[in-house]
Amino acid sequence: MVTQEVYEHMAEWWKFQRRHECNLFEALFKDREDVTEEDIVAIVINVAEFFNMPTPEISSKCETFAEVLLGDNADKCELSYNMEMLKKTGINNNDAFTLCFVHEMAHQMLFHYRFSLFCSERWIQELAADMTAGLYAARHLLTTGKFKYALSRQKYSLTHPDGKLRKEIVECGRQNLERMRVDGNTIMDIVIRYMPFFVYTHYDTLESDYRKMAYELELPSSPPPQPVRIEDLPDSNLIKQVVMKHRKQKDKDNENN
Repeated sequence: MVTQEVYEHMAEWWKFQRRHECNLFEALFKDREDVTEEDIVAIVINVAEFFNMPTPEISSKCETFAEVLLGDNADKCELSYNMEMLKKTGINNNDAFTLCFVHEMAHQMLFHYRFSLFCSERWIQELAADMTAGLYAARHLLTTGKFKYALSRQKYSLTHPDGKLRKEIVECGRQNLERMRVDGNTIMDIVIRYMPFFVYTHYDTLESDYRKMAYELELPSSPPPQPVRIEDLPDSNLIKQVVMKHRKQKDKDNENN
């Protein structure tokens, strides 16, 4: 007879098995947790301590998913987030929120560093922050599936590279942490050392996405769709047949009245 305890162990095993899976079902419907604003404050404090940074000012009012206002000094850093927007993308448990804030605080840690590896330094900074999240996940044995899914859904823009590439660099960071017992400074050293290799091995993808993004920005806005005239549709069109039948019946009813 299978006991409740066995079922609970099985559930934990399957949860462990899917911890890095990146898909819609796992991200939005599995392993959700009730994360409060107090939990987020605790998460940010722990991340800041790990990277030996002052705890930033935290705000739950943000027009985007999350953002960090950078300062010349780390003690002037401000971190804001939008709880509901994050949850809708799949950031809906402690591990996912942790990696989200690791990403944002990595921007402050890299504030004075310039990679100079690509025409868009902002894209490279975003990828570096994503790699930091992957390394942090490996160091603390965090699940990455939800975080990678949320990234993968984002399309390239002026400020961010394509989500598929961002998902890939998180996984690269997670798989390339050789020493589990590392501190925050060592993780940032790994990011700076490994970024050139990642960029050069993915340079064609970066360049292609950047060209497509620039081309799309230069395109004129699409004209509004023109209304469809029923009469112009072919006689075989089922919608036209229904509409014309209705019109004939209406005309007939009007004649009888």
